[in-house]
Amino acid sequence: MTTARPRSADPDRRAVYAAEDRLAAWLDSTTAERPSVTVDGQTYEPGPDLRFTEPAAAATYLDAVLARLRDSGKDYDGREQQEVVVRSRAGARMAVYEPETRTIALPPFEVGGRWALRATVVLHELTHHLSGEHAHGAEWRATFLRLLEDAGLPVTAQLLQLAYAAEGLEQVGHSVDDGALARLAKLLRQAERASNEHERAAYLAKAQALATRHSVALAVARAHTAKEEGREQPVAESYRIGQRGKKGLARYVRLLLNIAHANDIRCTISHDSTAVTLHGFPSDIAVTKAIYESLLVQMVADCERHLRSGLRDEQTVWDSRRRRYVARPVATITARLAFYEAYAWRIGERLDEAREATLAAVRVEPEQSSETALALRQKEIDVHDFFAEALRRNNIRGTWAADRRTKVNDAPMAAEEGLRAADRARLSDEKALGEAG
Repeated sequence: MTTARPRSADPDRRAVYAAEDRLAAWLDSTTAERPSVTVDGQTYEPGPDLRFTEPAAAATYLDAVLARLRDSGKDYDGREQQEVVVRSRAGARMAVYEPETRTIALPPFEVGGRWALRATVVLHELTHHLSGEHAHGAEWRATFLRLLEDAGLPVTAQLLQLAYAAEGLEQVGHSVDDGALARLAKLLRQAERASNEHERAAYLAKAQALATRHSVALAVARAHTAKEEGREQPVAESYRIGQRGKKGLARYVRLLLNIAHANDIRCTISHDSTAVTLHGFPSDIAVTKAIYESLLVQMVADCERHLRSGLRDEQTVWDSRRRRYVARPVATITARLAFYEAYAWRIGERLDEAREATLAAVRVEPEQSSETALALRQKEIDVHDFFAEALRRNNIRGTWAADRRTKVNDAPMAAEEGLRAADRARLSDEKALGEAG
């Protein structure tokens, strides 16, 4: 799908193209009536591979993907910040990325380019830009898998990894979830679209329960996997919170930390709160990011609704012109930070409650409680040792204290609204959870 090069310079090219042909066949076998495909005995529901009528429509999709990467803080060494354009090309056999002009050239429909006017082909070419790689080696493939996930196509990424394996390609250092992350994403999307707060909280509880059950299952599986078979190990992954100087970053970090705690992740935080490094098993990190990105959107939206309501805390300040104390509304940023603080605290408490309830249910299962306990203890030790070594290796000794100067007391009404926004329903309500399913 890019300019042909000598085989020695791109030895994986043919296998990558064959794998993508497999992927295209799997995606094309799904319909609106039959949205799933079965591969190696497992059923997947990837969603459609978007089709375009012309390169200009593909350009609109490309712009939307790059905007999504930027808005969600995804970092591809800064390349996601660069503009990439799309043009038509005369030849019908290839789609090409031209790094000199950051241009993707796609054959239009009228010359036989129907095969190229689809999302996976556009993302393939965008991967050349984001990875900085011309060839289709391991680094390029890892970037493509990551891009599919960041573009909202985690199941497509999983199928592509299966296709790579079927073509004998070396598995890259990128963990694609086995379907649980896709189900989690669906629950979180349902939470975002819920028509009332009770439904939203029920979906959130169900999402955390799914995350905990999946984490426990993986811990038990790791305990059964011999070291020589290369069992999953803890990793460290940097996650971008926002640009330096933006107000509220510390509260965003606190929300992420509370979610991470409920999912067995340890964290280090940059001094300016612009980034967090997540330490733990890849599957738990993926779950933590998915929940955070969903809740962050909800938190900001709920806060903006509160600020637009006109309800505002007041504070008594000295008016030098009138020479007396007067009551004035607190600053918007003060109300916003108080809302975020309360919201993050309550979300953390709710997720911990959902996690503990799920663990309690798992521990009482007959003939599994001792094995589960041992597996979870081993996982805890693995993460603890990995995190301790990271602290030692990076000479990290201090503690993060950026959110210790609370705004809750300055805007108690906003804080109360933050609590309500995160605590609308009884998360243990079985009827609500049943309806959510």
